[in-house]
Amino acid sequence: MMEHAAFPPVTASKCADGCKGCGKLHIKLMDTDPDILQQLRANVTEALLLFPVDHKIIEVCEPASIAVAGVINTPALLFDGALIMQGRVPAAAELVEVFRSRYLQRSKIHRLQTVAVAVDISAGSDSALCFAWHIAQKAGATLEVVYAMDSIFDGHTPAGFLSGYQHTMQLELDAFIRDSLAGIGVTYEPIVPGAPPAQKAAVCTSKVIYGFPEAALEEHSKQVDLLVLGTTGRGALGKKIFGSVSTEVSRHAHCPVLLIPPEAVFRGLQNMIYASNFDSLSTLRIQQAVSFAGHFDAQVHFVHVGPGGEKGAIIVREAFEAIYRESQPERPFLFAKMVSDDVTGSLYEYAFYHRVELMVFVTHQRSFWENMLHHSITSEVAASTDLPMLIIHSDDDMVV
Repeated sequence: MMEHAAFPPVTASKCADGCKGCGKLHIKLMDTDPDILQQLRANVTEALLLFPVDHKIIEVCEPASIAVAGVINTPALLFDGALIMQGRVPAAAELVEVFRSRYLQRSKIHRLQTVAVAVDISAGSDSALCFAWHIAQKAGATLEVVYAMDSIFDGHTPAGFLSGYQHTMQLELDAFIRDSLAGIGVTYEPIVPGAPPAQKAAVCTSKVIYGFPEAALEEHSKQVDLLVLGTTGRGALGKKIFGSVSTEVSRHAHCPVLLIPPEAVFRGLQNMIYASNFDSLSTLRIQQAVSFAGHFDAQVHFVHVGPGGEKGAIIVREAFEAIYRESQPERPFLFAKMVSDDVTGSLYEYAFYHRVELMVFVTHQRSFWENMLHHSITSEVAASTDLPMLIIHSDDDMVV
């Protein structure tokens, strides 16, 4: 059995415990004939150049290991232990389609069945709730309104006299949802335990979870496809833009996070910026952005900001255009190159002049997003905007 380093270089942590949970796709190539194995490896490598994903290639030539994997006919190809095909060497183009289908269908932002919005029952979080309701309606998703009770419960369901407090908070949460949605003409009635099935089919539910808000929401994000957070509220701690809770959750969530400023009002999402850089040239991530935009009939603007004389900007455009065409978009391709050292300021300037309603950031390294939070994003132009931001962490956006 031979292992090969991944291409492109991965950002996930090193494999441990049999490579489980390392964040990379484990591709096993199986055959007893070295020549056939070499051809299979060449086709897989070519497909990965066209559809880059973090991966590790493992070649298996021992008959016993092949039999244990349940393979009857070689050559065979396995993804994360699942048999994809056997008995032939697939062409690179066919493998690209396999990658595309497998990854896009497993992507949370593409599936978008459950949208959760975290509220703290304050005036600052009603904007996030109303925005999330519109997102869920457009996507045909269930909306789940979540309130994280504070750390006194340490992640456990309250018992005894504390359960009365939990009941009170549930009533407050439902009242907050009712009042907030009434402002946009939506009638909300909480689901009553034991209610008939028709009532249980409501598209909006409420839930109280327990523990430190940051940790509780991070854990809850594993169960949903999109998490919506307001950027001010009880946890703001005097910060200009992001409350401490929304900042922490946006760094560590296990699903895409949509950050909603307090003044944001949903007026449709006709134009979205995909913040382009060399690291965002991922076929899957571009397809995700196009898929998300499709729910709103939105135009995606690929905007690249870099210094004057930057090498490779033309290649970036050509790569985005090629991938965009493969995504079968309903809107024409738009690409803009802006010369500046202030990435965020330039993006907001472009957004202002092109009436953009959403900014999309794809992060291949969470440190990139932290750097954005601590530096450019706190400029005055960002502080005065009501532009929502969608953050997709490319290392953790798949349905398990």
